[in-house]
Amino acid sequence: MPTLMFLLHGLLALNLFAAAMAGAVHFRIVRKVRNMSFIYFGWSLTGQLFAGPFLLITIGSLYFAALGPRPSVIIAITNLATIIFLATILFRAWQSSLTLSKLLQNKDDRGIFWRFLLGALFPFRFSRRDVQRQKNIVYGPKGRKNRLDIYTPNKTPSAPMPVLIIVHGGGWVIGQKGQQSQPLIQHMASQGWVVVDINYRLGPRNRMPVMVQDVLRAIAWVKVNIKDHNGDPDFVALSGGSAGGHLVALAALASGVAAFKPGFETVDCAVDACVPVYGLYDLLNQSDAMQGGAEELQNFMSWLVMPGSPETHRAAWEQASPINHIRADAPPTLLLHGGHDALADYNSARSFAKRLNDVSDSAVIFADIPSAQHGYDLLHTPPTPEHVRAVRRFLEAVRSGRI
Repeated sequence: MPTLMFLLHGLLALNLFAAAMAGAVHFRIVRKVRNMSFIYFGWSLTGQLFAGPFLLITIGSLYFAALGPRPSVIIAITNLATIIFLATILFRAWQSSLTLSKLLQNKDDRGIFWRFLLGALFPFRFSRRDVQRQKNIVYGPKGRKNRLDIYTPNKTPSAPMPVLIIVHGGGWVIGQKGQQSQPLIQHMASQGWVVVDINYRLGPRNRMPVMVQDVLRAIAWVKVNIKDHNGDPDFVALSGGSAGGHLVALAALASGVAAFKPGFETVDCAVDACVPVYGLYDLLNQSDAMQGGAEELQNFMSWLVMPGSPETHRAAWEQASPINHIRADAPPTLLLHGGHDALADYNSARSFAKRLNDVSDSAVIFADIPSAQHGYDLLHTPPTPEHVRAVRRFLEAVRSGRI
């Protein structure tokens, strides 16, 4: 039994070390090694999301490694290295929180430290008592994949509320409403917004452009029906992460493309603002900004998402790339992306934002979160508390005409 406990202790220390190191160190080389991006991403995101609890566990592990019934120098050294990596993650998350808190010249950063501390220690905080949810409302003819949930504050304001539509991620093949962006959904609804969280058809059974067709159909439904839920159809914004970031950018820029609106070609699906988060915007790497991973992305999408490969279906790939729909009358856009992103290339996203800014007559802001991993906002861990407030400030500034 003592030997088994020692082995389990060593295994725990090793796993904590791996997650902490991957979360703290951005290994760019993994994007150049086939399928390594996903493995590294899992370790890295885990280390970043749970840096606070992992730090407490590691301190306990160090105590037993140094003073327990079976001391171990190797485990103790591993623990010390883990603590350094976890402290680095938390320090960078604090820096990112400060950066986001100042977005749009926000001067009221009271409470940022306590939000940081609470998020670091208790990342699983989602539902709020002052928010209510209506589930499984039908917006289209495709069964459960054409259903949405509506979040509103318990106390309905006297004036119609602005609307934010959320599109989940999951590589276009997994995921569903209710799983992602919950910190943002709950925050926005508590602040007097109607938040619409949608399902859409997924691959490999369905292929692009079916996914963006469903997003635009949901927008069309919202514009007609959101008044019944105290929403304002005259201000509708989009947000989503990962594949959802790609889809909201595509829907916002290509809302007039007839091929994306079969059966409702003449319906106005334009939105008033867009907030893509760690999305993919240049599927063919036309800007040549993607630093590794382009072939891996295209192989994945050819297999599960697109109707074929870029060689056989290039027009479909070009049509599905937001970068090919940039226009002067694009809606105001806030893009958020982490520099440690192992799945959606940071430099490609920044290049897209620059090109959009060069062409668009509306505001385009690229929020650089240097140390954040793909999916950093899945939980309430830092810098998510400041992320959701930055998104709200942006959308409220657009609605008020300040930007």
